[in-house]
Amino acid sequence: MLVLGATVIWSVNVVVVKLALHQSGPLTYSALRYMVGGLALWGLARWRGQPLPRLRGRDRWLIVALAVSGVLINQSSFTGSLALTNADNVAMISAATPLLVAIWVAWRQRQRFGVKVWLGLAVGLAGLLLVVGAGAGAWSGWLGIAVALGNPLSWAAYLLLLPRLLTRYRPLALAALINLLGAAMLLPFGVAEAVVQHPVVTLPWLGLLAYSAVGAVALTTWLYLPGVRRLGPARTAVYGYLQPFLALLAALVLIGEPILPWQLLGGVIMIIGVVLGRPRPLPVTSSLAGGGGDAPGASAVAAPSAC
Repeated sequence: MLVLGATVIWSVNVVVVKLALHQSGPLTYSALRYMVGGLALWGLARWRGQPLPRLRGRDRWLIVALAVSGVLINQSSFTGSLALTNADNVAMISAATPLLVAIWVAWRQRQRFGVKVWLGLAVGLAGLLLVVGAGAGAWSGWLGIAVALGNPLSWAAYLLLLPRLLTRYRPLALAALINLLGAAMLLPFGVAEAVVQHPVVTLPWLGLLAYSAVGAVALTTWLYLPGVRRLGPARTAVYGYLQPFLALLAALVLIGEPILPWQLLGGVIMIIGVVLGRPRPLPVTSSLAGGGGDAPGASAVAAPSAC
């Protein structure tokens, strides 16, 4: 339920960011939302008694890799592709993450998945294609599609790297550090873009930014990282199949875009695929479990979002 809640917030955020980019450049918006979201997480971590971690040895390089994959590349690809193509296209390409993670885990980590899991992943992929394929005329250029491919690739890398640090550091503080470091990497590009393309700051735009920063960065961290810790990356990633369908629902409610019957059918098929395709939970064993701070079941964390 925690992972599902984060997925719903991210799905709505696809439409929110698409609207916000009418008044600002993609890199400027990404830098702002991750700086605000990272500061919100830092404040929350301090409130929960979790200071920013002092990294040890190779962990310093790993945190840089997480910031690069989970924020710099992921958000440059996400917002850049939204500026070039339609939101449903971006959501569909982003939802390729479950297959990428499952294939990598099966190959490199020797985790065996049954026929039911692979069948569920295939069914989810078929539903995903049906959701967006029903509106095939929405494809508006190969450049946007190519840029969007960086989103699932970088998010899959993030999900596979993250458990290595979750075993050693407090999750809220770790997420705050990743977000702030990623925002610092984005900031020079955002400033350079803002010089050329000045953002138009209005109250509605600030409201969209607040949702993207506090909701889709800070709140989803509180929801998502416990899912990664308790379920493992492969099972957690499967819920990404729901993003295109949920993004279509958000577009219907927020901006009045209609849902076609074939897209509705595809959404039902995707839900079936998620139910069938979930591997058994493979928790990330944490050396921090039971050691003060957040109680089990309440350890709130938020990871940089795929959206």
